[in-house]
Amino acid sequence: MATMPPLVPPLILASRSPQRQLLLAKLGLPFTVQSADVDEAPLKNESPLNYVQRVAALKAQTIAARNPGCVVLAADTPVIVGRRILQTPTTAAEALAMLKLQSNRRVHIPTAVAVIDAQGKLRQGLGVSWLKFKPLSAAEMETWLATNQWQGISGAIQVSKIGHWLIKTYGSQSCIEGLPLYETAQLLAASGLTPNPFTVGNAG
Repeated sequence: MATMPPLVPPLILASRSPQRQLLLAKLGLPFTVQSADVDEAPLKNESPLNYVQRVAALKAQTIAARNPGCVVLAADTPVIVGRRILQTPTTAAEALAMLKLQSNRRVHIPTAVAVIDAQGKLRQGLGVSWLKFKPLSAAEMETWLATNQWQGISGAIQVSKIGHWLIKTYGSQSCIEGLPLYETAQLLAASGLTPNPFTVGNAG
């Protein structure tokens, strides 16, 4: 009698980010997408690293509660300058203020990853990266804002588009882009899903 292969729990990415979807697809696991709309306001006296890990876990827990028996992956990637957390600007004025804050500064971009397995166990990881910006002129910032490519992006920057502004970078490219693949692969494997990056991932 043939042995049935073990059932593989469905994987859900708790993010509307197209960039995270593209990154996760590189691990060769099929997945669907659900957006977790949670309160991302920092708590009083909360450190940036505690903040990013708490928000990622909250996103995963929100989607897992709706989808028992699934594996849920969530992440959060704020831009941090000193102890200030820069999330997604809603206006060009906010975006300009964020660019000015990052000009000629070292900017930290940690990505917290949270995975809840099919039994409800939470596992977490943290990717650490930073960028060093050159001094930005008013013309450079205005030109970037005019492209509208800052919209929907933490800190108003798309690293893949402003590489000529960066004096130095530290950390993996996938971490900077919003989903550290090494840490994510480890967490998924521990949760019962073995990545196969040598196949083509499919986002549902």
